[in-house]
Amino acid sequence: MVAIALLSKSDQEYLQKCATQLHFAYGIIIGQKAEPGKYVIVHLAKNGDEDVDMPMPTDDSGLGHGPHKVEQIDMQALTNQMISAFKMIPGSFDVLGVFVTSVNAEIINEHSAEFKYAKRLLFDVHNLLKQGSASITLKEEPNTEYLYLAYSSSTKTAVCKMYNYVSNGGTFSPMDYRFVEKPFEWFTFECNYEMDDVFPVVASDEKINIEMQFHNTIEWVRDYLQASEIFIQNETVEDSQLLETYVKRKRTNIKSTACMDDCFKASIFLPIKCLISKCVNPIQVREFNGTIHFQGTITSRIWCNPKNTLADVKRFLREDIMRSLTARIQVYCDGLTDPNVSNESIFISEPPRRVYFSINTGHRPIQFSEYIFRGEAPTVAVAQAKQILDLDITVDSIVADWEGLAEDDAFNEETANSLDTSKQKVIKHSERVSASRELTRAMYMLGIAVALLVLVVSVVVQFILK
Repeated sequence: MVAIALLSKSDQEYLQKCATQLHFAYGIIIGQKAEPGKYVIVHLAKNGDEDVDMPMPTDDSGLGHGPHKVEQIDMQALTNQMISAFKMIPGSFDVLGVFVTSVNAEIINEHSAEFKYAKRLLFDVHNLLKQGSASITLKEEPNTEYLYLAYSSSTKTAVCKMYNYVSNGGTFSPMDYRFVEKPFEWFTFECNYEMDDVFPVVASDEKINIEMQFHNTIEWVRDYLQASEIFIQNETVEDSQLLETYVKRKRTNIKSTACMDDCFKASIFLPIKCLISKCVNPIQVREFNGTIHFQGTITSRIWCNPKNTLADVKRFLREDIMRSLTARIQVYCDGLTDPNVSNESIFISEPPRRVYFSINTGHRPIQFSEYIFRGEAPTVAVAQAKQILDLDITVDSIVADWEGLAEDDAFNEETANSLDTSKQKVIKHSERVSASRELTRAMYMLGIAVALLVLVVSVVVQFILK
């Protein structure tokens, strides 16, 4: 069976527009592998190095000075776009591959040099992603399959292939595509993941690399989530059940009014026994040089296809939480002037909060996200949406209140508590010493009193006997 990529009519209009205005453009494909052999595309984003709104300077051929063919694509710019977009999309979606669009019909000729260079491009991009997999912004290993979509505006047709990476190159396999009129159906799942966890800082040197320590904590959180139990609508569910079957059953229950809006609530439960029995690498620390304390709430929203199983839903929720956490930590680490600090240092930081914006219209549109710090204007998210995802959004369209800011009083109290830790230890130690001395003095006086009492009793008894 040949795999198929499903795109919307608006995607075709976007490819046509990019080719017409730029003559040649390239970018990323974002979507979901809804079921084996079926890929649903939710967004196409041309690379931000090209500006649609600006007239391109041209050479004698009438083409812009940007890339004119696949061979000229900036591999590093494309990889950077994929990494940045990965942080902004929900855990239920992925960067599935690359598209190119051109006014030239040669772009869709499978026997042309364009397809030869496309293989080389995807091979190099994969290797770059693999080199960056140590970064905390990426999942453990990049995909080995990539969609490649080539579109010609002159013929208004496309060719779609599946690129399969191997260490000594890569191959294209046949793949079908279809532009569909009907909007895709999605179900929304929401979850709040509460964090109040303390992790040890393990380092033998006087200087501690903060970014490396954060990387270790992320792996522990990943293990925590893998060991967790996820409930949907406050009930356990069968992992193998299709989502469309689950929704149909819930809709027959009149009391399940929350389900009528195609939005479901999920909750994550992490009992201690779950960690002991399921955690692959349980934490065993005998000596540490400090601690990292995570405290707060991570919001999660994912969009699932009716053909997803409930096991997929749980996996998407876990992935979304991990992406959100790692994105915040990476933003924080990027702002460090020196990642190496003394093991006696105390850092209290407020990471950026997650804000959401819609990528389409409708009753319950799909939303991507960005991260902004306290005091930062939502215009930061507007600029990132344009640069990375080629989305024109407004400040008013950003949902910035789902994750609240930390209260100033609580933040100041936490600061004071941390800075006074050493002082409090000295006071408590002095109190213990003082109490010990008082107890010794009291015992000494009690011993003297008992001895005197025994002496008096002995004298009295002796007097009576005489």
